[in-house]
Amino acid sequence: MKKLILVACLVIAGCSEAPTSTESPTKEPATVKDASISWYDGPIESAFATAKEEGRPIFLYWGAVWCPPCQEIKHTVFKSREFINLTRLFVPVYLDGDTERAQSWGDRFGVMGYPTMIVFNPAGEELTRLPGNIDISRYNTVLELSLNQMKPISGMVQTALLDVNALTEADYRQLAYYSWFQDVSALPENTDEQALFSSLAAHAPEGELSTRFTMLHLLAKLDEEEASLTSGEADRLHSILASDELTLAAWDTLAYWAEEILLMVPEDRREALAEQWWQQTYELRFDESLSKAEKLAGWFPRLYLLTRDEQELPEDIQEQIRTELAAVDQATPDSFERQSVVNQMGHVYRQAGMIEDARVMLTAELEKSASPYYFMSSLGSIAEREERFGDALSWRRQAYEAAEGQATRFQWGTDYVRAMIRMAPEEEQEIVEQAVALLDEFDDEGQLLAGRNYARLQRLSADLAGWREARLLESGEFTAKVEALCAGQAAGSPESENCLSLLQPLAAG
Repeated sequence: MKKLILVACLVIAGCSEAPTSTESPTKEPATVKDASISWYDGPIESAFATAKEEGRPIFLYWGAVWCPPCQEIKHTVFKSREFINLTRLFVPVYLDGDTERAQSWGDRFGVMGYPTMIVFNPAGEELTRLPGNIDISRYNTVLELSLNQMKPISGMVQTALLDVNALTEADYRQLAYYSWFQDVSALPENTDEQALFSSLAAHAPEGELSTRFTMLHLLAKLDEEEASLTSGEADRLHSILASDELTLAAWDTLAYWAEEILLMVPEDRREALAEQWWQQTYELRFDESLSKAEKLAGWFPRLYLLTRDEQELPEDIQEQIRTELAAVDQATPDSFERQSVVNQMGHVYRQAGMIEDARVMLTAELEKSASPYYFMSSLGSIAEREERFGDALSWRRQAYEAAEGQATRFQWGTDYVRAMIRMAPEEEQEIVEQAVALLDEFDDEGQLLAGRNYARLQRLSADLAGWREARLLESGEFTAKVEALCAGQAAGSPESENCLSLLQPLAAG
């Protein structure tokens, strides 16, 4: 499941952060306020105290301005009148990744990727996490269920492992729409995920719920070496793809995982199932239950099959893609909503091998985007794949310089330094100076050792250690800076514990 979480994070695109503020972590951007959710205005500690005092559960949204799937949720789910009404029964909390102590709170809640949505009971115990790319009606249902049941997912998992027949239909629904892609903390250590999801699929009510568990079972199989589907599993996949309703219920898997799952299908059935797969998702791509970005995802299975042998797409299909994407572009004037839609358009163009179209679109978007640095990074990735390293580094540096917010700047800054290590390792002074400068940007140095910042610092430290070793360089200013940072942390604190694993690769380098 670890592989599943990583790839899913990449698929739903860009999991990350927003502009700096020293105000309360719940001070929402204007785009969120416009959605009419009355976000709690105060410190997070106070929100939990209020929830306990008033006997109301908490709905926590952890997001960022530049994160494409965050903007997707803001312009779909958070504008649903039913969802807005439901949040009034909760204490709704908006936590932005760049606000003061946000990364420490992220550690406490066990969140890393954006967006993450968690429901807590009035006592502050976690009940469930909502996934990031299902249709609006299902968000409403799951939120209402968590309100009515007040049962933690972890308890439902324990029940399922002991006696699956003890689960209610409401339990099955909450489990089916849990955010397994982002979090597996509800699973006891050493849980056989395949067996669990297979059992849930077999006992859940037929239709939508059993379908979702079936797909979770197939995704869990991806962790196996040389995994293959049984004849019965291939039959079940065929029956799901034969139904519009079931295909849409599993759209968050079927639109994105065709390549990986089809490779597990027995060869004698693979081509027929692949044909059914792309035709079904392609024909359903305009379904009104799907958002703009999710409609575009209907292209992915077809494009995978058309480009798997690295052949160029026929010109008529390229022209069809240009026409469809131009129409979506025209229909999306809001700069924040475009963050999600344009990001998905870029994925379609790149999957189609239409790299120049992607480059032209992304370059034009820099003038329209509320967070242009996100697309500068995409342009840098394109240039790097083409081995135009000068252009790639230029885009990466521009993205870092344009980024806003402490955690956001650290993310783009580490991306830039790591890119220099890959593409210009001879620039020794520049690499060290930039790495040290990143650490100097933090007012609260402890936040470097928390949440996403710490994960980024780990990767940067490991890359620097390998680079130093390869170039026979002595431990230098960056290592000294990190050692001083670690020395300043309270013994036994989470930050101090993180330092132990951080210093090992630096010492080895």
